[in-house]
Amino acid sequence: MDTVGVIGCGEMGRMLVDGFLSSGVLRADEVVVSSRSKGSLDTCAAAWPGIGIAATNTELARQCRLIIIAVRPQEIMAVLREIAPVMDGSEHIVSLAAGVGLADLESVFWGSVTRTVPTITSRAWQGTTLICHGHRVGAGDAIRVEELLSSIGDVMLVGEDELAVATLLSSCGPGLLVAIIEEMAQAASRAGDLSYDRALSLATGMAMATAACMRKAGEAPPDLIRRVATGGGMTEVGVQELRERLPMIFDEVFAAMLERHGALERWCGRKSP
Repeated sequence: MDTVGVIGCGEMGRMLVDGFLSSGVLRADEVVVSSRSKGSLDTCAAAWPGIGIAATNTELARQCRLIIIAVRPQEIMAVLREIAPVMDGSEHIVSLAAGVGLADLESVFWGSVTRTVPTITSRAWQGTTLICHGHRVGAGDAIRVEELLSSIGDVMLVGEDELAVATLLSSCGPGLLVAIIEEMAQAASRAGDLSYDRALSLATGMAMATAACMRKAGEAPPDLIRRVATGGGMTEVGVQELRERLPMIFDEVFAAMLERHGALERWCGRKSP
């Protein structure tokens, strides 16, 4: 009953399986996977000899106490209804589905339910996975999930009311940051004779080194800026321009993303009567 089940072997489900097994926090024989895609199951079996392959989601649910559901948001309620009849309530369901709240999940399954938002950067053992436990989750179950997810990066406990905004940073943030890095490289290439490829290499290295420096030194952003920006220098001019323009831009970006998140919640609600 300590076997961990993962329903869905798409991008995130496969990332979690690879992370748990690569880190050594789980052995292959402690994991069972199921998927509608035979190709995905074959890939898992080839990559991790000894991993459990369940023919159906209900077969997986009968074998596992901790069940991670990594399917599309519009599919999770159907999956939960499918497996609920074979569970006795002692299981712990962990949902990766954006837009599907704890109350909806707990209306179908009467045991422990946790929502989690992984990040693609966990492939590099970096980044923060968000965790939001339901009120029925006991201390032991909470610790078990947190230990598993901390094997692929940092974890942060959040309330459900914080989850949407936190997701913009932890899970959507890598896409935003890459877009910014790309724009910086393109601007540098337009401004002078530096090729785009070399500018992108410099911008990527700079972003990685700066984040590492911030974490190691433990400095607040204004402190680090002061160390880089000399009075009247180039950095100070650039920072001033960003300070004037970026707040409005990011307010608009976050508002648009939160509006889409709300639309997803409403859409999933209609798909999950």
